[in-house]
Amino acid sequence: MKKFTKIICLLLCLCILFSALISCGRSDDKNGSNNGESNGSNSSHSEYTNLTFKSTLSYDYLKGLDGKGVTINGYLATSSPVDGSFIFLMNMPYQSCPFCVPNTTELSNTIEVYPKSGQKFSYTASAVKVTGTLAVAPQGQPYTDPYGYTFSFKIVDASYEILTSDDMGANFGVWEKFSQSGVIDELYKMYDYVDFVCKWNEYFVNSYTDKDGNKQPGYYLWASDAKNYLEKGNMKYGTDENYFKNLIEKVEAIDKDAFSDLVENIKDAEVLAKKAYAKLYAGEYTYEYKYVEKFGNYDNIYTITGGDELKSELDQIFKGFQEWLGSWEL
Repeated sequence: MKKFTKIICLLLCLCILFSALISCGRSDDKNGSNNGESNGSNSSHSEYTNLTFKSTLSYDYLKGLDGKGVTINGYLATSSPVDGSFIFLMNMPYQSCPFCVPNTTELSNTIEVYPKSGQKFSYTASAVKVTGTLAVAPQGQPYTDPYGYTFSFKIVDASYEILTSDDMGANFGVWEKFSQSGVIDELYKMYDYVDFVCKWNEYFVNSYTDKDGNKQPGYYLWASDAKNYLEKGNMKYGTDENYFKNLIEKVEAIDKDAFSDLVENIKDAEVLAKKAYAKLYAGEYTYEYKYVEKFGNYDNIYTITGGDELKSELDQIFKGFQEWLGSWEL
């Protein structure tokens, strides 16, 4: 099955993770350059707008800053390309793969940052302050990088300087503890599950060549396929009776008060997942036999009854998660 977000992200990361790891090393100077590498300067801008990860969720806000100087604090993902052509900037330390919106390659709470022409970035595990120029893609025409990730904006002509402990906020300790716990990966996995039960009819198996060398056409999942994934396959983990309860306990074990908003978000996701799951098993869907241009064949195409409402509710809950995650700033 090709459209599971974690599988996509994992495959993309594995292609570059090894080389990124062997290149890791703390820079000797303040802007993170060494061995003749330079991150440049941005003297062309007289003023800079301080971005936050939360503010980057608003396309209209970003569009108003297109072409202007910006700054933002964050960490380099370890899978940032070893050639220094750009970096994945995140607001959490210890992350390897960039975050993605479930079931897509669209970056989430991850910013691609590009140096000046002819220059490159060196890797650092330290927190950094990025300074550069904001570039925003036209609506509906996102940028795409060599690894297939898509994104509506990026920072170009950029440099960075390493931050010190004095630059960190008062909540840095609890945020670092959360980052080290690995819970963030489980949260994205949870959203993969919720996305699947709300939109199983949009998932598909790609065209493939069988063991006899014959090309088999791809297909969108039928209701029976979705049930199989939930009962025996890749999505079975989310059907455990205590799945959401156990995830909440892991979050609260880090800091119950600090993460109360996150717990409420998980509870909302659980309610939605159970509603969508019940629809599937109650047979609340229809199907139509028609030609599918994507695969070049005729097949039954399913529609979930009330599916648009499920997707709208999912979008709002996931946006709440993005805003919560983006609100943690250095």
